[in-house]
Amino acid sequence: MDRISTSSSISALSRDVLNSLHVWPSAQAKAWVTSFVERTCPDNSTAALVLIGSIARPVERVTDVDLLYIYHNRPVDFHDHPIDVDIRAYGASDIYDRVAQGHPVLSWALRFGRLICEGEQFWTRLVRSFADRLPFPNPELAEERANRTRKVYEELLEIGDRDAACEQRVSFLTHLAWARLLRAGIHPASRPELVQQLRSVDERLLANDLQSALNDRIVERGDSIQHNAR
Repeated sequence: MDRISTSSSISALSRDVLNSLHVWPSAQAKAWVTSFVERTCPDNSTAALVLIGSIARPVERVTDVDLLYIYHNRPVDFHDHPIDVDIRAYGASDIYDRVAQGHPVLSWALRFGRLICEGEQFWTRLVRSFADRLPFPNPELAEERANRTRKVYEELLEIGDRDAACEQRVSFLTHLAWARLLRAGIHPASRPELVQQLRSVDERLLANDLQSALNDRIVERGDSIQHNAR
């Protein structure tokens, strides 16, 4: 895909991060994220915008773009984002407390995220504050989420909603993988990397189940695209 133009209003840091991404889920996602960065980074309410999820990691395929957006006061509007862009937005006032409590998204972002832009070194100071004492998320919460999503998955299977069930199966197994890895003292990386992480702690059955679910989702999404194109 085309590189972000140097004439863009995006800062050099933001432009370098976006241009370093060799895979995007779609041209629409790239265009929307680029526009959002152009609107959000210069805004005085922006504390930090961080790239998270699979697209921030060295993986060959991504299905969406995940962004962590931390803001002061009122956020820039982002509700028009395409389906393959996900925004995790949090107010800046209680971010330190959330991190101290092991918030999973923030814990992941501080370990693996890629900073796109920040205001008054908000993200830089947050990283430094927890450099030697960044807590893990609670595995019990991951297990609770796994149980909830498993029930939804089973209900969707019963009513024959194959596409939705496929997504819930991936979600259920992802939460379960988080729980197992956290209990093994390993912080989960991105979803495509979980399979290898699970195998490294001898969770081979779960690793195979998750890999199968991810493969099935690729097939289901491909079928949906072909159906919608008819």
